[in-house]
Amino acid sequence: MSRVYLFILATALIGCRSAKPPAPVPAPVAVGQRDADQAAKLSAAGNWSGAAGSWERAVSDYRLLNDRTNEAIALHNLGEAKEQLGDLDAARRLLEEAATINSTLKADDQWWRNQIALLQVEAKGSQTNALRNRFERLDARSGNLKNNNLRALYVNERGLWHSRDGEFQKAGSDFAEAMRLFQGANNGPGTATVMANQALLLERQGNFQAAAGKWQEALTRFEGMANPVGIAISMLGRGRSLQQAKQNLDEARDLLQRASRNFRVLHQQGEAKEADELLQRLKAI
Repeated sequence: MSRVYLFILATALIGCRSAKPPAPVPAPVAVGQRDADQAAKLSAAGNWSGAAGSWERAVSDYRLLNDRTNEAIALHNLGEAKEQLGDLDAARRLLEEAATINSTLKADDQWWRNQIALLQVEAKGSQTNALRNRFERLDARSGNLKNNNLRALYVNERGLWHSRDGEFQKAGSDFAEAMRLFQGANNGPGTATVMANQALLLERQGNFQAAAGKWQEALTRFEGMANPVGIAISMLGRGRSLQQAKQNLDEARDLLQRASRNFRVLHQQGEAKEADELLQRLKAI
């Protein structure tokens, strides 16, 4: 037994000695990876100005390498950074450019991610016809969308559109489908996001007590995933719903104060301003 063991050990050692070291990464590729990694970290931290600069460098890096797949990814992320900075025209142009590349590459999933991001950009703009037209074009192609996570994202965006337009029954149906698809894919963040959108739908329907309960469900989900943005949005939503229902006003005040503080830490000044305005209204109740 000992001789067999020694023979195997010797063979293993010989194998280790003869293994070739991995080939070094070419310098231009390493530069692209470094810029993309830095950009991703800045995006995750909410430093959108810094992220935009790093994604711009990554786009240039991948263009020099004729790496169209990573160029499209960098363009998409640059577009999202521009959206966060409020430059919707630039965001739209960059996302369309990424979509064109992905269409050429027949990268259908990536193309749909571009389209979903474009829907979010259009929803922030003032031209409602642009959003309606995009949904009409995408609905005609959505039957071929087999990726459940992507389909759920798309249906969720459509539900938000119906909710804003006052088509509450259609919105509820879309959110129910998005929830089913996210749960089937074990997508926790997606499930929590749909819960938040269902809470917002209840608010728009004037059912503030039910909305407050749904916001609490979303808050609990986001807390379980340690998702700071989701937590702040849910605190704001529950505080707003309780205020509208004129129930548990001390809790509403506490939630709105904490939401305002957290949004400022997250550099989301618009949401912080909304929380502050709601706190001012509470003083009159």
